[in-house]
Amino acid sequence: MKNSICLAIVVLFFSLPVFSQVKKANFLVVKVGSKYSEPQIVKAFSAANMCGQFLISKSNDIILDDGSIIRFLSKKEIGLNSTLSDDCFLPDNTKFPKVLWSIMSNGYVGKGISVAPNKNNFKNN
Repeated sequence: MKNSICLAIVVLFFSLPVFSQVKKANFLVVKVGSKYSEPQIVKAFSAANMCGQFLISKSNDIILDDGSIIRFLSKKEIGLNSTLSDDCFLPDNTKFPKVLWSIMSNGYVGKGISVAPNKNNFKNN
């Protein structure tokens, strides 16, 4: 009995550091659209470096090309356990350009930036 208690204490002692290093989620899947499943979205965004999409005290929603909505939590919401650098958080009044977000066939997050038409891009006949 005494050995069982000691063994339990030792296992608990070595398990605590593992649980304390669990990465806290920096985003939520608010809505799942028509093209991607929730596990696909979570896997893609968990692996992606989304630094620069987070605000200090407000959440930031992005919309994927299928209508899925991902909410990046604020520094305030994530709290002290954040694994993100302070440089990843932008002021709340930051304006983001309109982009087309997607998950590519290889599972990576794609960020398509719209480009305004430019007369230099067109060929004159």
